[in-house]
Amino acid sequence: MTDMVFADELPEPGEDHRTRALDPWVVMIVDDDPAVHQVTQLVMADFEFAGRRLQFLNAYSGSEARDVLRDRNDIALILLDVVMESEHAGLDVARFIREELRNTQVRIVLRTGQPGQAPEEHVIKTYDINDYKEKTELTKRKLITVFYSALRSYRDIVILSQSRAALRRSIDAITQIHDSSNLRHFASALLEQVGHMLGYQAQGLCASRMYAASHAEGRLQVLAATSEYQGLLAGHRLTDLPPDVRDALDLALVTRESRFEDGRFIGYYRTHSGNESLLYMVLSDPIDDEGREMLDIFCANVAIAYEGLLARDRAR
Repeated sequence: MTDMVFADELPEPGEDHRTRALDPWVVMIVDDDPAVHQVTQLVMADFEFAGRRLQFLNAYSGSEARDVLRDRNDIALILLDVVMESEHAGLDVARFIREELRNTQVRIVLRTGQPGQAPEEHVIKTYDINDYKEKTELTKRKLITVFYSALRSYRDIVILSQSRAALRRSIDAITQIHDSSNLRHFASALLEQVGHMLGYQAQGLCASRMYAASHAEGRLQVLAATSEYQGLLAGHRLTDLPPDVRDALDLALVTRESRFEDGRFIGYYRTHSGNESLLYMVLSDPIDDEGREMLDIFCANVAIAYEGLLARDRAR
């Protein structure tokens, strides 16, 4: 049977990923009345959704809003006035967002002090507006409701988009790995593709251990490594790894279980023929349940591909 081990870059001493603050929701106010900006920010100063506070961007004309929007793709909500430098300046901004920038994720709430100039049903249908409010009706309670609704919708849209992108990366990564011609090529490809799939660069190593027919344990050797672990490439044993990494991998072999703990992932995979694979990663960013499931599925497929490559090598 075979053990395959990968280790991501170890954290700096004292680094604690679990206490990392969540990024705020970015909200843009587009209105030519400074008082509207001040009141909105004052009313929403203590607002929080899903553990994240608010960060406000301010634009006082349609032209200024377009300049900001060209440089930012992280805006969750736009509170957009209709009448500014022109009677339809806000509508022009909405069209710019959806048609020119092709940004369908940001939630747009149109606020107008002159509702008769832009009929609600026509505007929402024509300009892909998510809500339409008269300024006189936006009490504190209603404004809070608008924020909850818009940010919840934006969050769900982003999650769906990220899931689709992750699925594409996962499929591409598995394809790249299946194209490997030998074990070392396979190991190098896996190190590269795991980082690609998760959306960040990974440092790591891959090692293999063969078992004889009597199941006597063979020597565990490194097959491939990124720059962080290049010193281990000359046939070193994994006993050269830091004690906490060795202990985590040994525990996985004993329990035969994958687990997430203290900002790291230790994966254990066993194929039908008895080959075992281990994956060790320190995660630079928090990973949600969906990301964990994707990583598990990816690694299970990798273990099967690895087994096939071993069988092919033995047949030669």
